[in-house]
Amino acid sequence: MESCVGVEQDLDKAISKFNAINDHTDVVLQDIIEQVQNLKKEIAQNPPDTPLSQTQAMVVSDLAARVKQTVFQMSTEHRELHATVSRVGKSIDRHFIADYGSVAPKAELFCSDSNKPIMEQAIAQHIFRQGLEEVGDAFVAESGISPVERTCAFAALQRCAAALAEGDPAPALRWAEQHAEELEHSPLPFTLHRMQALKLARTEGVGAAIAYARAQFPRHAARHERQLAACVCALAWVRGGAGAGAPPAAYRALLAPAALGAAAAELFVREACALLRLAPLSPLAGAVLAGARVLPALHDIRAKMTHPHVIAAWSDDELPLEVDLGEDGGGYHSVFACPILRQQASEQNPPMRLLCGHVISRDALNKLAMGAKLKCPYCPMEQAPSEARQIYFS
Repeated sequence: MESCVGVEQDLDKAISKFNAINDHTDVVLQDIIEQVQNLKKEIAQNPPDTPLSQTQAMVVSDLAARVKQTVFQMSTEHRELHATVSRVGKSIDRHFIADYGSVAPKAELFCSDSNKPIMEQAIAQHIFRQGLEEVGDAFVAESGISPVERTCAFAALQRCAAALAEGDPAPALRWAEQHAEELEHSPLPFTLHRMQALKLARTEGVGAAIAYARAQFPRHAARHERQLAACVCALAWVRGGAGAGAPPAAYRALLAPAALGAAAAELFVREACALLRLAPLSPLAGAVLAGARVLPALHDIRAKMTHPHVIAAWSDDELPLEVDLGEDGGGYHSVFACPILRQQASEQNPPMRLLCGHVISRDALNKLAMGAKLKCPYCPMEQAPSEARQIYFS
């Protein structure tokens, strides 16, 4: 974030300087054009082939000198602007790292004969999830991969979300009505009806919005009393209905169709995916998000990662740090990590449940076992190593 702020400051300076030069140039050029046109009209009033008077010759000479000086000044300002724009590129190079090859030495594995089709299928799935069937069909045909599911439930959700972002809640409302029972305790239906009421107020008038609210809002009044009251009050400021002045801050978000649509689209995708048990991100989008989050940390520790002891401590398919994907990253986790050896479980080293309920890896179990006895490292319970049971995560 600090890097983005640093680049944004230099970019704002470049834009500000460009706008100032642009405004100043327009004023100067317009002034010169008016002077040239006035001089042309004055000369045109003389009879044909009449030589210029001494005064007119001086005016022409002064005007030519001013044009030359203006061109020189504009050229100087352009050079200064070019230097300011160049500083933006230097700022990007300074704040962002362009070469991540050192932290991803195995990137060429994506191009292998076995992994390339998997990568192409992930791309095709992502395209179809976005509802871009024609693009997906062309990609599948040109890449020559095996057929991918062309239509999916997420594509329909994506189209509804896109309509919401454009200010049209009708497709999402139809979807919500089909799943009314499952959405009984969800805030999504009220959010969509509120958006539709505000849209009617803008397009057909406040009367139509009030009629729609009387028909749809009562069933949501108990759970959304404050939001409902705010929506009804916001109708007074639609089309400037309250007379003069700007609406109160509490209603401005409701009266901004773009912001309201974006928030409704985000809520719709989240609630619909939870209802249909769909991942909100495609495998490709999830991988890109995780990679974007972990790359800066990997770059910071790349010198330590090259140390022989560090390389030996981590397996080839395991990162040397924990990746926090944030709220938007989904519920992904690396199955199980042994709390004793700090290693990720695998088929050769599966998680084992002790009688007390604590779980450790099989390698840790073997190392802690002393003959026929094993003491749990987290509680006083003792047991035989053979009493531990392998567990499976689905």
